[in-house]
Amino acid sequence: MPTRIRHVTIDCHAPHSLARFWAPVLGFTDDPDDPNLLEHTEALIVDPTGRHPGLLFIGVPEPKAVKNRIHFDLQPEEGRDVTVDDLVARGATLVSDRRLPDGSGWVVLADPEGNEVCIERSAAERGTPTPVDTGEREMPPVRAAAEREALTGMLDWYRDGVLLKVEGLAPHLAAASPLRSGTTIAGLVKHLALVEDSWFTHRFAGRPEPEPWASAPWGDDPDWEFHTAPHESLADSIALYRAACGRSREVTAAHGLDDPAETPGGDFTLRWAVVHLLEETARHLGHLDVLRELLDGTTGE
Repeated sequence: MPTRIRHVTIDCHAPHSLARFWAPVLGFTDDPDDPNLLEHTEALIVDPTGRHPGLLFIGVPEPKAVKNRIHFDLQPEEGRDVTVDDLVARGATLVSDRRLPDGSGWVVLADPEGNEVCIERSAAERGTPTPVDTGEREMPPVRAAAEREALTGMLDWYRDGVLLKVEGLAPHLAAASPLRSGTTIAGLVKHLALVEDSWFTHRFAGRPEPEPWASAPWGDDPDWEFHTAPHESLADSIALYRAACGRSREVTAAHGLDDPAETPGGDFTLRWAVVHLLEETARHLGHLDVLRELLDGTTGE
C-alpha cells in the first residue's frame, strides 16, 4: 500500500541552528501547533502550504563522519547564482562548482553541519514553460432567461468547464494526486460521468444503468470510479463523461421540470435533479481547478 513521506529526519549536532538555516531557504516555518522551543532536543519546520514533507532535526552526539547517501536537489524560484550567493551568506559552504560555460550545471553546497545540497537552475533558466492562464470564460446569456433555459444553460456551462479544465493535461498528471485524500483529476471526471447517468438516466428516467456502472463491484468498493480511473486513460474517462452528459440532455429535453422521477420511490422532480447536478458539477469543477494548478500550474476558467 502506498505511503506518504511525512517528515525527512536529519540527525545533527545543533537542531535549532540547522532549522533556522533551512527555514528561510525553503519558505518553511515552525509547526504552529508545536513551535520549536530551546529546551526541545529536536526542531521541526513545516511547509505552510502542506505540499511538502517537513524537516525534523534531531540532536545526536555523533558528528557527521561520511558523505551523505541522500541529499536535496533544490530548484530555486530566483536564479541559481543568486540563490548560491544567498545561501553562502547564510552560512553554507561551497563543496563543488559544476556550472558550465553554456550556463547549465549546478552548485554543490553544504549546510552549517556539512549536509550537502545541490542548487540547480530555476525553471526560467532551464527554459521550462511558464504556467498557462486560460483566462475567464463568458457566462451563458441566461441572466434574464426563463427558468428551464437558465438552469440547463448554467449546467452546460459547468459541464463545458470540466472538459476545458482537463484539456492538454499530461496523462501521468491525470492519475497523480497532490492531496492527502488521494483525489485525482481522472477520478473526478469519471465520478462526474457516474452522477450524470445515476441521477438522470437511472434514478429519474428509470432506465437501466449503462456500463460500466451496471457491472461495477459497488459492494466491494463504494468508490470504485475514483479508484479505477487513475489506472485507465484520461481519454476514456472524458469519453464516458461526454456520453453520460449526452444521455442526461436527452432525458432533460423529454421532460418538464415538474415531472416526477419515474423510478419507484423516486421522491424528486427533474427540477431537483438539474439543480443537484448544477451543484455537484460546480463543486467538482472547483476541485479540478485546484488540482490542475497544483499539478502543472495551469489557472483560469
